[in-house]
Amino acid sequence: MTPLQIECLVRNEFNAVNSACAKKQTLLLGTAAASHEFDLYETCKVIGGISTSPWFNRPRSDKPRSNNTAGQDRAAAELFWLSLWAGDEKRVHVLTDKEMARRLFKRFSGACFPHRIEIQHFDMKARKFCVIGVL
Repeated sequence: MTPLQIECLVRNEFNAVNSACAKKQTLLLGTAAASHEFDLYETCKVIGGISTSPWFNRPRSDKPRSNNTAGQDRAAAELFWLSLWAGDEKRVHVLTDKEMARRLFKRFSGACFPHRIEIQHFDMKARKFCVIGVL
């Protein structure tokens, strides 16, 4: 599956489990022209992101396994965008890599976010969500 197919699957499962109709949507933030495409959005209900990046790159024959800093940066940036959103929607960040979900939560635990952000892991094989923690 491609990352976009995985994202669609996660969104569909999220909607089914949460009786939601969240869609991918670009929203304006603040007073200027700042905008961000959120992977999950349903007015007055939920706003969030879906990350399919692993914490570690998969090893290749010519390179050892290494930290996937681009994926980590994108996952951290999603927390920033969720913090900028002024609405009352529940904020969630769903990650398909358990190591990414655990380490992202650990990295930002104790930080003073203006709104609670729930970090969830979606297990692709079991098709189940697990709350890792709330920032």
